[in-house]
Amino acid sequence: MGASRRQQIVDAARAILAEDPESTLAVRAVAERAGIGASTLRHYFPTQQALHEAIFATALDDLPPDLRIHDTSVPAATRLRECLVQLLPPPQPMSRAAADRMLTVLSTTFGSGSTAEARNTWGAYTVRTLDAIAGWLGVLADQGAIPGDGLRQRARFLLTVVEGLALSRIVPVARPSGDEEQGVLDDALSVVFRDAPSAGE
Repeated sequence: MGASRRQQIVDAARAILAEDPESTLAVRAVAERAGIGASTLRHYFPTQQALHEAIFATALDDLPPDLRIHDTSVPAATRLRECLVQLLPPPQPMSRAAADRMLTVLSTTFGSGSTAEARNTWGAYTVRTLDAIAGWLGVLADQGAIPGDGLRQRARFLLTVVEGLALSRIVPVARPSGDEEQGVLDDALSVVFRDAPSAGE
């Protein structure tokens, strides 16, 4: 029952965020959505940070969809770019609440008080995301759009670029303009499509 009640609370919080990304996830609001009392919520999540961490841990379990990666009527580079962009946080301007939630999970995972559980969750997410990118590249390779060698290494390169852009989106002083971000992605894609058959461009 404990595990299901905990998930019930996380699902309620995620539903609130889906409706209002700037929500501060007030205890009373989340408890009401979950159909429980505030004291019950506090039993499972003593602090808002604990709730935020659980929300992000659950979100990291979501696999990115393949979008149009199989649609050969769309240029291969366009399809891959679309798949990569979905891995980024929402476009700027990001609300203060959303940025704070992102910074909370980063601090929990990599800060001085980080836990093994948080690091393992992030590590599992990284592996799943790497697998997804390698899968997208595999589709393009099977279609002859890119060379079929070194797909895992290319996937890791793309993931590194996307992670850098993701961090820059939530740190105001490092936030790139839309053109700069597009240019970075274009440069990364040019590496992946290097030596690709012209028909795959």
